Amino acid sequence: MTAKSITNVGFLSEFMRRHKTERPFCWILGSGASLQSGVPTGGELVKRWLGEMHELEDGGQHPIEEWATEDSLGITGFTYAEAARFYPWIYERRYRDYKDLGYAFLEQIMEAAEPSYGYSVLAQIMATFQHRVAITTNFDNLIADALSIYTKVFPLVCGHESLTGYLRPNMRRPMVAKIHRDLLLHPLNDPSEISRLSGEWGTALTAIFENYTPIVIGYGGNDGSLMTFLKNLNPIVGGMFWCHRNPVDPIVHEVVEHHKGSLVPIAGFDELMLQLWEKLGLTSPLPELQKVYEQRTRDYQNQFESLQAALKKPAESAAAEEALKPVRGAAEAAVQRLTKEKSSWSWELKAKAEPDPEKREEIYRAGLQDFPGSAELTGNLANFMRTVRRNYDEAERLYRRALALDPNHAIITGNFALFMHYVRKNHDEAERLYRRALELDPRDVTNIDNLATFVTNIRGNHDEAERLYRRALKVDPNHASSTGNFANFMRNVRNNHDDAERLYRRALELDPKNANNTVNFAQFLVARDRVVEARDFANRALELIGDALSGQAGSEIALLLWLLDRGVGRDGMPMLHRLKSLLSAGFERSTWSFDAVLAVTVPRLPENERALARKLADAILDETKVAALDDEQLWNAA
Repeated sequence: MTAKSITNVGFLSEFMRRHKTERPFCWILGSGASLQSGVPTGGELVKRWLGEMHELEDGGQHPIEEWATEDSLGITGFTYAEAARFYPWIYERRYRDYKDLGYAFLEQIMEAAEPSYGYSVLAQIMATFQHRVAITTNFDNLIADALSIYTKVFPLVCGHESLTGYLRPNMRRPMVAKIHRDLLLHPLNDPSEISRLSGEWGTALTAIFENYTPIVIGYGGNDGSLMTFLKNLNPIVGGMFWCHRNPVDPIVHEVVEHHKGSLVPIAGFDELMLQLWEKLGLTSPLPELQKVYEQRTRDYQNQFESLQAALKKPAESAAAEEALKPVRGAAEAAVQRLTKEKSSWSWELKAKAEPDPEKREEIYRAGLQDFPGSAELTGNLANFMRTVRRNYDEAERLYRRALALDPNHAIITGNFALFMHYVRKNHDEAERLYRRALELDPRDVTNIDNLATFVTNIRGNHDEAERLYRRALKVDPNHASSTGNFANFMRNVRNNHDDAERLYRRALELDPKNANNTVNFAQFLVARDRVVEARDFANRALELIGDALSGQAGSEIALLLWLLDRGVGRDGMPMLHRLKSLLSAGFERSTWSFDAVLAVTVPRLPENERALARKLADAILDETKVAALDDEQLWNAA
C-alpha cells in the first residue's frame, strides 16, 4: 500500500486554505522535531546504546555490524540496517537491569535542550490561532518552554494518562499531550510499555481527532502505541499530513492511506516552521523578548536593592532587631559577592553601599569608564548629581546622555521628567517626558503616579489625576507610595477625609517604614485636630528617617514636631536647629500645603512665634523665602 504524496509548496497552500475554517489542525511531533534543539533522535540514541553494549559485551573483538544481531541481542527480527525501528527493544536491552540509570540518562541529554527556531514559530501559532493542540511521543518540555519564552500564554501539559480527564477538544489555551509521559513521571520506553495506548489516552485522542486534522512532523512511527491506535481509528475527517525527510516505513504508508492523507517531503522541522511563519505573516518576537529580558533584569535588581534598603531601616523592636542581624549579614555578604562581578550593576551596588558622597561619585565614574555604553549607570549617576550633589547642569547632561544610549528606557525617561518638573520647572517638557515614559511602559506604577501628581498640581486636571491614581492601584494594589499619594489627593483636592484616612492607613499597612507616608498621615491628623495621635506618627516618622533626616520630607517632620512641641509649651529648639540645618543645605521642593496644619497649630503657639511658623512653612516650599527667616529673632538664636 502506497500513500499519495503532495509537494511541500502544495501543502503550504492547502494549510492556508484550511487555516481559517472551522476545523483546526493539531500537531503530532516525534523525536525528529527536537533534533535541532539539541535532543538526539531515537535513531541516534539507538546507535549510542548499541555502541555501549558492543563495548561492554564484545570488547570490540568484532565489528559492530557483525556483533549486533537478532541472536546476540535477543530481539526478534532485529537487523542492524533497520536498528532505529527497534528503539524500545534496544532501550529495554540497555537498561533492563538499571531502569533508574535509563531515566537519569534521558534527563541528562534533555536538561540542556533549548527550543529551536521551529519551536518558537510553533509556540506563536499555538498561542495565536486555533491550531493549539500538540501530541508528542517526546519526553522533553520544548513545546511548553517555547510557549513560556516566546508568548504570554501558558499551556496545559498532560504528561500522564491519569491527567487525560482534563483534556477537552475545545481548549481556550494551548494543550500538550505527552502520550509516553513526561520525563519526570516515569517515562514509557520499554516495548511492553509503548506497545499500546492506555484506555485513557485512547479516549482523549479519539475526541481530539474528531475535531482536529493532524500534521505529523519528525515522527517515524517506531512505537506500537500511537501507530496501532491510528491504524484502528476511524478515518479522520480532513485526512492527515505526514511530513518526512527520509523514506517512510510501510506502516506509515498504511496509516496515511487509511486516513486518506498525504505524505509531505520537508527539509526539516525548523525549515517547515520558517515557511509557515512567512505564510501566516507572524511578527518577530525579538522586540518583546528584549523587553521581557530587560524588564526581568530590572525587576530583579530593583527587588534586591529594595530589600537592601529595607534591611537598613531600624526594626520595630529589640527582638526584631536581633532577628534581623543574620539577615543583614547575609545581605552584606551578597553585596560583596555581587560587586565582584564584571557588570554595570555591580558598580551601582558598590556606589550605593558607599556612604561618602566623594567616594560614591568616584565609583560611578570608574564604572562608566568600564561601561561607557551603560544607560542605567549613566542615568543613576545623573540621579546622584541631581539629588546629592545638586549639580543640575551635570545631571541634565547625564540624563540626555543616558537617553541617547537608550531612548526607550522608561525609568530614565521618568527620572528625567522629574528633573524637568522639579528642578528646571520646564513643565511642557516634563509632561512630554512623563507621557513618553508611560508610552514605553504603561504598567510602571511609579511613572503613572508621578504623572498623576504632575497633572493635579501643575495642570489642575484633577479628573485625569484621579483616573491615573486609580490606574496605578489597579496595576499594583500593594504599591505603598502610590496609595499614600492618592491619600494626599483625596485629602487636599477632593476633601474626602474618610477615603483619605482609609488610604493613609492602607499605605502604612503596606509599608510601615515609609517615613513620607507617616509624616503625611501625621499632618492629616493635625488638620483634623487629633494632635495626640499626630504626635505619635510624627515621632515614628522621625525614628524611621533617623540620621538620614534631609530634604522636604525631613523638613516637614521637623516643622510638625516643632509646632506640636511649642503648642504644648515644650522646648522646640532641637527641631528648630534641625530645620535650620536642612534649609541651609537646600533641597528640591515639591508642591504641598501646610494651610490646614497651620490653621490648627498656630493659634496654640506663643504670640511671638506665629509669624515664624508661617515663614518656616513658606521656606520649606519655596527656596526664595528662606532669607525672610533672618528677620525672626528666634531663628537667629537657633
